[in-house]
Amino acid sequence: MSCDNSSDKEGKDSGSSSDEKIEECFICHKKFNINADDSSHYHYGKYPMCSYCSDFYGFYR
Repeated sequence: MSCDNSSDKEGKDSGSSSDEKIEECFICHKKFNINADDSSHYHYGKYPMCSYCSDFYGFYR
């Protein structure tokens, strides 16, 4: 049983690390987490835009 529990924990740890997706803003070239709970998003569904540029330039989801 302990082997099954350890494999479950490893799966959960690797799953939580995949929640963080680092992208580079196409305007300011700052690296940021696109999955963070802020206004960062993919502009036109293709170009990653950080929260700062999204707020500054007024582009919203």
